[in-house]
Amino acid sequence: MLPLSNFISARMLAFLLLTALLIGVEIMVTQMVVFGKNPILLSVGVLFDLVFVTTALFYWLVANPLKLASNRLLLIALVMFRVALFILPKSTQLPNQLWPFLLIFSEAMVLIIAGLRIRTIVQTYRHVRPTTDPETALRTSLATVFGDRAAAFIFGEGIILYYVLVGWRLQTDVPAVAKTLTTHRQSGQIALTVGLLVVGLIEGVAVHLLLTRWNPTVAVGITILSAYGMLFFVADAIATVKRPSYLSDTQLQLRLGVRWRATILRSRIAHVSFISEKPARQTGLLNGSFLTAPNLLVVFTEPIIVSGPYGIQRKINQVALFVDERAAFNQYLCSK
Repeated sequence: MLPLSNFISARMLAFLLLTALLIGVEIMVTQMVVFGKNPILLSVGVLFDLVFVTTALFYWLVANPLKLASNRLLLIALVMFRVALFILPKSTQLPNQLWPFLLIFSEAMVLIIAGLRIRTIVQTYRHVRPTTDPETALRTSLATVFGDRAAAFIFGEGIILYYVLVGWRLQTDVPAVAKTLTTHRQSGQIALTVGLLVVGLIEGVAVHLLLTRWNPTVAVGITILSAYGMLFFVADAIATVKRPSYLSDTQLQLRLGVRWRATILRSRIAHVSFISEKPARQTGLLNGSFLTAPNLLVVFTEPIIVSGPYGIQRKINQVALFVDERAAFNQYLCSK
């Protein structure tokens, strides 16, 4: 009898091979002369084959035998929908008309999955929340439904919009007995971020006007992407002010905007050094300052994991920071 791991691998391999074969066939179809004569009808056929046929194959070969959750089917359908739009010729009218639908479809898939498993998400959040902060609890609850990687991406997108829309209304969540570690009051980080946004806005307008003469559609697309990218800096500035790092009796809660976060036991902090410039790049060093030079170097007794946006993780053994009251921080650290 085959081990369970071999059983799973064989079924997944069969699904991948059949899917690759189907994609190859559809690519050949899009390059045939008959496709140019009936682009809309055949585009619909390609979309149907790649989305519905592959989803059915996944259900028959993988999901049903392995008793996987139904949300996996929706994710497969979404991925194959993207593949279909990628291989369809750009000259056909249908794909261009479907791009807005793709965005709606993507968001709808996430909402449908969340709606089907909302009870699980809420129960997990309530179970985890008493022992952790709201952001970690939300990410953990999303991971129970979407998986760690997908949850990290969804959380990364959501947290940016969350801080942009309601961030300024948030109240501090630093415990009363903890030492707050602000990083923006003396560093000028917020002023520098505002200046960066103003420059980005001016450059974005200039680039938009130049691209409009060449291709208005491309100009609009790049402008939207640039504007969305600027939201990251807005969210980071708000998170820096409203959700600063803090040092408690047992741990250092490191929160650097929406860029990096980690929970570090105080026993893992080896020593703290005062610095006046950015350290040379080296393995295991994280530069946590933003738009300014760090003034503090925290060294750990063993490597720790810091989490970044969209599920990015790094293993570090020291971090360079700018702390407004570094002397007070060092004194508080040594006094406990």
